Parts: sequence; structure tokens; C-alpha cells
Amino acid sequence: MASGSNWLSGVNVVLVMAYGSLVFVLLFIFVKRQIMRFAMKSRRGPHVPVGHNAPKDLKEEIDIRLSRVQDIKYEPQLLADDDARLLQLETQGNQSCYNYLYRMKALDAIRASEIPFHSEGRHPRSLMGKNFRSYLLDLRNTSTPFKGVRKALIDTLLDGYETARYGTGGQ
Repeated sequence: MASGSNWLSGVNVVLVMAYGSLVFVLLFIFVKRQIMRFAMKSRRGPHVPVGHNAPKDLKEEIDIRLSRVQDIKYEPQLLADDDARLLQLETQGNQSCYNYLYRMKALDAIRASEIPFHSEGRHPRSLMGKNFRSYLLDLRNTSTPFKGVRKALIDTLLDGYETARYGTGGQ
């Protein structure tokens, strides 16, 4: 009986070593695969500078043009006068599901108003990146036709503007 137990313990040792080797090989393959996957992903990642292998003049031109992109401020007209969605608005009886159309019309109306959105003689543009409330209050304090406008009227306009721009339409 003693020799049978020694034989089983030898088989157990061999099996443990085989299983250990198998686990080691599988872990090695998995880790190598993950390392290669992350290495390939990082080569195409966003941290590589634009124009990395380009000549110096081309790099400078790319940087200049990319810096100009931040100065572009344009907000298009949201609804054209002949937009099909406006025709749906006039024919449908349930107006509550079309709140976004009223909001778009309100934003277009503010942009088309006589509020001077232009600066330094440029074309009219939106106040993207500026505080609309402080702009209107400054406009009231300068020598423009809006000099005597009451603050309550400006607050009403701004509440409507903020509801149209960010609100959900009071569902």
C-alpha cells in the first residue's frame, strides 16, 4: 500500500507541474497580446502632434491654421422661412410636442432683432463665448439707442432667451 501512495503522489506532482506550466503559458500569451494591443493603440493616439514627420514650415503653417479655428464663431439660422417643420406646426393641433420649433424661432428672432451683435464693424454674429446678460447691460449703459431701456425689460428678454436656448419648453 505504501508503494501505491508513492505512485499517486508522483502522478500528482507531474499533474501539478503540467497545470502550472499550462497556466503560465496562457498568462504569457494573454499578457503579450494585451501589451501589443495597447502599443498599437498608442501609436495612433491623439497625443501624437499634428504634422509629426512634416517639415518645419509645414508644421508652422498647420499650427497657424489650427489656432485660427478657435476664432471662428458662427451660429447658423435655425429655421428657414419655408421650412417644412413650420408647416407641420401650423397644421397640427397638438402644439406641445413642437416646443423645440418655438425655441428655434425665438433664437432666430433674437438674432434678427435690432440688437447690435456686431463688433468693430464686422458682420452681425452671435455672442458665442460672451455673457449675454452683461452684454445687454453694457449696451444699456453706452451711448446707443438702447441707453434708456429698463432693466426689467432686459430681464424679461433674457429669461425668454435662456428658456429658448436651454429650457425644455415647460412640459
